[in-house]
Amino acid sequence: MAILKDVGETLKALLQQGISELSADDSITFDSPADIESTTTPKLSVFLYQIVESSYLRNTGSEPVGIDRMRYPPLTLDLHYIFTPYAKNREIELIILEKLMQIFYDSPVLREEMLMGSLKGSGNDEIRIVPDNLTLDDVNKLWERFPNKAFKISPSYILTPVRVPSGRPPVRISRVMEKDIDLYRMGKK
Repeated sequence: MAILKDVGETLKALLQQGISELSADDSITFDSPADIESTTTPKLSVFLYQIVESSYLRNTGSEPVGIDRMRYPPLTLDLHYIFTPYAKNREIELIILEKLMQIFYDSPVLREEMLMGSLKGSGNDEIRIVPDNLTLDDVNKLWERFPNKAFKISPSYILTPVRVPSGRPPVRISRVMEKDIDLYRMGKK
């Protein structure tokens, strides 16, 4: 399984479907903005800059597999992305940003039919796309990581929850199949 790769492929398919300027196969890249050179054709950097284990879903219980086994709970992640457009002129970059934000507004949840690769079979029934409104200070700190690159407007979104199945094999369990209850009537003396 390649859950993180499949999340990226799902995003790529969704964005290429809705943004005509990014229809070329190499127009969406997962490279850091630091690795992208100036381009003559429009490009979009979909950069995963932070992965955080979800504290809210950390202590979920085991999941049943049939009647005699339990699967360990999945690792649940929040994926933080920035989306940076590159084009010959700023107008096309703004058009790409507007369409991107409109797509995420209109489709705030990636549902089962949209999910690519191993996402469907790994417990990811839906993944939410949540705006991550970074402060100006956070944006500055993030762009400091891209030396010698001019700042570009780059909206940030969190994809959550992304479930990565446990690598441990399911464990056998014994279920209560039958219960005998004896009732005793207490009598008077």
